[in-house]
Amino acid sequence: MDEIRTDLRGVLIPITETRLLLPNAVIAEVITFVSPDPVATNATWLLGRVNWRNYKLPLISVAAYAGFATRESLLNVKIAILKGLSGEAQIPYLAVLTQGFPKLTVIGPETLQIDTVAEKRPGIAMSVRMTVDESDAHIPDLDVIEASIAEALA
Repeated sequence: MDEIRTDLRGVLIPITETRLLLPNAVIAEVITFVSPDPVATNATWLLGRVNWRNYKLPLISVAAYAGFATRESLLNVKIAILKGLSGEAQIPYLAVLTQGFPKLTVIGPETLQIDTVAEKRPGIAMSVRMTVDESDAHIPDLDVIEASIAEALA
Protein backbone atom coordinates (compact mmCIF):
# COMPACT_ATOMS: atom_id res chain seq x y z
CA MET A 1 0.00 0.00 0.00
CA ASP A 2 1.26 3.49 -0.85
CA GLU A 3 2.27 5.68 2.05
CA ILE A 4 0.42 9.01 2.33
CA ARG A 5 2.84 11.92 2.26
CA THR A 6 2.28 14.68 4.79
CA ASP A 7 5.07 16.94 3.57
CA LEU A 8 4.35 20.38 2.13
CA ARG A 9 6.54 22.58 0.01
CA GLY A 10 7.22 25.78 1.86
CA VAL A 11 9.19 28.96 1.53
CA LEU A 12 11.43 30.55 4.15
CA ILE A 13 11.36 34.31 3.67
CA PRO A 14 14.20 36.21 5.34
CA ILE A 15 13.05 39.35 7.13
CA THR A 16 14.99 41.54 9.55
CA GLU A 17 16.04 39.46 12.59
CA THR A 18 14.17 36.25 11.60
CA ARG A 19 12.36 34.32 8.84
CA LEU A 20 8.76 33.75 7.84
CA LEU A 21 7.51 30.30 6.85
CA LEU A 22 4.75 30.13 4.26
CA PRO A 23 3.30 27.53 1.90
CA ASN A 24 4.89 27.79 -1.54
CA ALA A 25 1.47 28.41 -3.14
CA VAL A 26 1.10 31.77 -1.36
CA ILE A 27 4.08 33.31 -3.17
CA ALA A 28 3.10 34.89 -6.49
CA GLU A 29 6.50 36.36 -7.35
CA VAL A 30 9.68 37.88 -5.95
CA ILE A 31 10.73 41.20 -7.46
CA THR A 32 13.57 43.68 -7.14
CA PHE A 33 12.99 46.41 -4.58
CA VAL A 34 11.41 49.60 -5.88
CA SER A 35 10.74 52.66 -3.76
CA PRO A 36 7.10 52.65 -2.74
CA ASP A 37 4.67 55.49 -3.37
CA PRO A 38 3.79 57.08 -0.02
CA VAL A 39 0.43 56.52 1.66
CA ALA A 40 -1.28 58.63 4.31
CA THR A 41 -1.21 56.44 7.42
CA ASN A 42 0.20 56.34 10.93
CA ALA A 43 1.14 52.67 10.53
CA THR A 44 4.95 52.73 10.40
CA TRP A 45 5.03 49.12 9.12
CA LEU A 46 3.03 50.13 6.01
CA LEU A 47 5.81 51.44 3.79
CA GLY A 48 3.63 52.61 0.89
CA ARG A 49 2.35 51.11 -2.34
CA VAL A 50 4.27 49.46 -5.18
CA ASN A 51 3.13 48.89 -8.74
CA TRP A 52 2.95 45.26 -9.83
CA ARG A 53 1.06 43.98 -12.87
CA ASN A 54 -1.42 46.89 -12.89
CA TYR A 55 -2.03 46.61 -9.14
CA LYS A 56 -0.97 49.18 -6.52
CA LEU A 57 -0.02 46.81 -3.72
CA PRO A 58 0.52 47.75 -0.09
CA LEU A 59 4.18 47.16 0.84
CA ILE A 60 4.62 46.11 4.44
CA SER A 61 7.45 45.33 6.80
CA VAL A 62 6.38 42.23 8.71
CA ALA A 63 9.49 42.69 10.87
CA ALA A 64 8.18 46.09 12.01
CA TYR A 65 4.56 44.91 12.24
CA ALA A 66 5.47 41.98 14.51
CA GLY A 67 8.05 43.94 16.51
CA PHE A 68 11.16 42.07 15.38
CA ALA A 69 12.80 45.31 14.21
CA THR A 70 12.08 49.02 14.22
CA ARG A 71 14.31 49.75 11.23
CA GLU A 72 14.83 47.96 7.94
CA SER A 73 18.04 47.83 5.97
CA LEU A 74 17.45 48.48 2.28
CA LEU A 75 20.68 46.76 1.23
CA ASN A 76 19.95 43.67 -0.94
CA VAL A 77 16.22 43.77 -0.19
CA LYS A 78 13.59 42.19 -2.40
CA ILE A 79 9.82 42.29 -2.42
CA ALA A 80 7.80 39.09 -2.11
CA ILE A 81 4.34 39.34 -3.66
CA LEU A 82 1.90 37.24 -1.63
CA LYS A 83 -1.57 36.15 -2.68
CA GLY A 84 -4.23 37.69 -0.46
CA LEU A 85 -6.14 35.05 1.46
CA SER A 86 -9.05 37.06 2.82
CA GLY A 87 -10.90 37.28 -0.49
CA GLU A 88 -10.96 41.08 -0.19
CA ALA A 89 -11.14 42.55 -3.67
CA GLN A 90 -9.38 45.61 -2.22
CA ILE A 91 -6.27 43.52 -1.34
CA PRO A 92 -5.93 40.61 -3.80
CA TYR A 93 -2.14 40.65 -3.26
CA LEU A 94 0.23 42.23 -0.79
CA ALA A 95 3.92 43.02 -0.99
CA VAL A 96 6.32 42.06 1.80
CA LEU A 97 9.81 43.48 2.24
CA THR A 98 12.38 40.66 2.38
CA GLN A 99 16.06 40.63 3.24
CA GLY A 100 17.13 38.55 0.27
CA PHE A 101 15.65 35.70 -1.74
CA PRO A 102 13.17 33.25 -0.23
CA LYS A 103 14.40 29.67 0.11
CA LEU A 104 12.36 26.61 -0.81
CA THR A 105 12.04 24.00 1.93
CA VAL A 106 10.08 20.85 2.70
CA ILE A 107 7.79 21.09 5.70
CA GLY A 108 6.84 17.92 7.52
CA PRO A 109 6.17 16.70 11.04
CA GLU A 110 9.82 15.74 11.46
CA THR A 111 11.23 19.05 10.19
CA LEU A 112 9.63 21.49 12.60
CA GLN A 113 8.61 21.81 16.20
CA ILE A 114 6.14 24.32 17.59
CA ASP A 115 7.86 26.80 19.89
CA THR A 116 5.49 27.03 22.84
CA VAL A 117 7.62 29.51 24.79
CA ALA A 118 8.11 32.08 22.03
CA GLU A 119 6.85 35.56 22.72
CA LYS A 120 3.42 36.18 21.15
CA ARG A 121 3.77 38.84 18.47
CA PRO A 122 1.21 40.75 16.40
CA GLY A 123 0.47 39.10 13.05
CA ILE A 124 2.32 35.90 13.95
CA ALA A 125 0.09 32.83 14.19
CA MET A 126 2.79 30.43 15.35
CA SER A 127 6.52 30.29 16.00
CA VAL A 128 8.39 27.14 15.03
CA ARG A 129 11.86 25.66 15.28
CA MET A 130 13.20 24.20 12.04
CA THR A 131 14.94 20.95 12.97
CA VAL A 132 16.77 20.80 9.64
CA ASP A 133 19.01 23.78 10.40
CA GLU A 134 18.15 24.46 14.06
CA SER A 135 16.78 27.92 13.37
CA ASP A 136 13.61 29.80 14.19
CA ALA A 137 10.86 30.73 11.77
CA HIS A 138 7.45 32.31 12.21
CA ILE A 139 4.18 31.56 10.45
CA PRO A 140 2.38 34.83 9.80
CA ASP A 141 -1.35 35.23 10.31
CA LEU A 142 -2.11 36.70 6.89
CA ASP A 143 -5.80 37.25 7.71
CA VAL A 144 -4.85 39.50 10.64
CA ILE A 145 -2.20 41.31 8.60
CA GLU A 146 -4.61 41.88 5.69
CA ALA A 147 -7.25 43.25 8.09
CA SER A 148 -4.63 45.61 9.58
CA ILE A 149 -3.68 46.81 6.10
CA ALA A 150 -7.33 47.50 5.22
CA GLU A 151 -7.77 49.39 8.50
CA ALA A 152 -4.57 51.41 7.98
CA LEU A 153 -5.63 52.39 4.46
CA ALA A 154 -9.22 53.28 5.41
